[in-house]
Amino acid sequence: MADVTRGATSGRATLRDVAERMAALGGSPSRLAHLFVAAGLYSRAVPYALRAIETSGALGAYRDALTMIDAVIDHASAEELPRLLVRRGDLLQALGDPDAVAAYLEAVPVTTGTEHRVVRARLARAATLAGEMDVAIEAMSGLEPEGDAADGAILVAQGHLAFFSGDVEGAWEIANDVGAEVRSPDDPMAFVNLLTLQGLVAHSRGEWFERFRMELRRARGRQRLAPALFDAHLCIAEYLLYGPVPYQEVIDDAEQLLAQADRSGALRGVAFARALIGEAAMLMGDLERAESELTEAVELHHDTDAAAGEAHSLQRLAEVRLAQGDAAEARRLLQRALPLARWSVVAHHLMHRIYGTMITAAPNRETARGIVDQAQATLGDRDACSFCVVMFAVPAAITCADVGDLDHAREFIEIGEFSTDRWPGTAWTAALEEARAHLALAEGRSQDASALLDQAVAGFEAAGQPGDATRCRRTREALAVEPLPG
Repeated sequence: MADVTRGATSGRATLRDVAERMAALGGSPSRLAHLFVAAGLYSRAVPYALRAIETSGALGAYRDALTMIDAVIDHASAEELPRLLVRRGDLLQALGDPDAVAAYLEAVPVTTGTEHRVVRARLARAATLAGEMDVAIEAMSGLEPEGDAADGAILVAQGHLAFFSGDVEGAWEIANDVGAEVRSPDDPMAFVNLLTLQGLVAHSRGEWFERFRMELRRARGRQRLAPALFDAHLCIAEYLLYGPVPYQEVIDDAEQLLAQADRSGALRGVAFARALIGEAAMLMGDLERAESELTEAVELHHDTDAAAGEAHSLQRLAEVRLAQGDAAEARRLLQRALPLARWSVVAHHLMHRIYGTMITAAPNRETARGIVDQAQATLGDRDACSFCVVMFAVPAAITCADVGDLDHAREFIEIGEFSTDRWPGTAWTAALEEARAHLALAEGRSQDASALLDQAVAGFEAAGQPGDATRCRRTREALAVEPLPG
C-alpha cells in the first residue's frame, strides 16, 4: 500500500514538473489546464482553464467546457470566480439547458458593473425560454440600456420577454432597435440571440423570408457572421415548415432566397435554401424533388464545412429514404449525421431530430426502444431546444407505448405537450394526437385511439402532409373500430 501511495505521489510530481515546463514554453491552455488538474494543482489550472473554456465554447464543445469549469471552480480566486460562473451559465444556455437559470442566478451576486448587467439580461432571457416568467421579470426590473456593452443583451432580453408575454409588436420594435454592436463578430452569442428573436417575431408577422433575405445581404463579406446567421435560423425554419404557411408558398419564397444567395456567391445561403425547399417538398409528398434538393444541400454544406447544415440535410434526406421504403439507407445517413450534429453549435436543435428519425427507422420495436435509451443517455434530460424536442418526444412516446412501457410513454407525451404549447397552430399538434392514440391503444382504449387518429389525420391533412395523414389513416383502419358517434 505504501508503494502505491509513493507511486501516486511520484506520478503527480512528474505531472507538475511537465505542466510547469509546458507553461514556461507557452503550451496549449487546454492541455495545461488538464495537466495541472491531474497534478492536483487546481488553483494553478484556473487561468488556463478560463482561456481553454473560451476556445471550447467557440468550437461548440460545450460539455467539454462545462466539465473543465466543474473541475476548477471550487479553487478559483474571488477575481476568477465571476467569470467562471458567467461562462457556466452561457454554456448551459447554448445547450438549451434550463439549468442556465440557476447558473446565472449564482453569478448575479458576485458580478459588478457592466458584467452584472449582462448577467441579469442573460438570466432574464434564459428564464423566459424556460417558462419562468416571474424570474425573468424580476431580473429585468430597473434594467435599461445605458450606453455600455450590456445594452445589446438587455434589448434582446426585453424583446424575448415581450414576445413570450404576447406583445409581438413590442418585441418587433425592440428587435429593430438593437444596436449595431450586437452584430459584432466579437460577440456571436448576442448575434445569434438577436437573430433568433427577429426570426420568431418575423415569422409571427408573416415576414420571415423578407427578414432573412435582408440578413443575408447584411452578412455579405462578413464571413465570421455567416455561420451564426444560418445556424440561428435552422430552428425558426422548422417553425415555418410546421406552421400554417402552404408548402408551395414556402418553396416559392425559398427559390427567391436561393436566387439571391446564388447571385451573391453565398454558398451557405444556397445550401440553406436548397435544404428548405427539399424539406417542404418532402412534407408535401414530392419525394422526387425532395431527394434532389436535399442531396444537393448535403453536398453544398459539406463543401462549405457547415457541419450543422450537413447534419440537418442528412437527417431530412433520411426521412425521404424512409418514405421511399429504404430504411437501411436512412439508417446509414443518420449515422453520418449524428457526429456532425454532436459537435455543431446547434447540437441541442439537431440531436433530438436525428434520434427521433433513428427511432422511426429502426428495424423493429425493440431496437427502437433501445434507441430511446441511447438518446437519453447521450443527450441528458435537458439538452434540448424547447421547440425541437417534440421531434424526439413524439416517436419516443409512440415506441414506448407500442412496447408496453406506458410510464415513459406518458412522460414523453408531457414533453411533447410542453413543446407544442410553444408551437401553437403547427402540425406537431397532429403528431401529438398520433402519439396519444398509440398510448390509448396500449391502455386498451381502442375507441379513444380511433378518435385520436381521426383528429391526427385531419390535422396532418390541414397542414398539407399527406404521408403522415396516410400513416395515421392506415393505423386507424387496422383497428377495425367504428368511429365514436357525433
